Amino acid sequence: DGACKGMATAGCGGIIRDSRGVWLGGFAKHIGICSAFTAELWGVLEGLRLAWRLGFRAVEFDVDSTSVVKVIKDGASSNVMGISLL
Repeated sequence: DGACKGMATAGCGGIIRDSRGVWLGGFAKHIGICSAFTAELWGVLEGLRLAWRLGFRAVEFDVDSTSVVKVIKDGASSNVMGISLL
């Protein structure tokens, strides 16, 4: 998940659980100044990086931003902010 209020200091964080809901790892990251959209993208990227470091190659992730889900599914964005994270 990413969090930001306007164009202010943002952060992201997430957890990895197994199929039974058991906690396997987590992360929190200070991002700096960015949009909520970019903070959400950082959350996805950092979550996938953590999953990779833990040895997972096939994962299911939940994102609460419909905008982020759309750009991940479509593979493109008209929003310049965060484009390098895609």
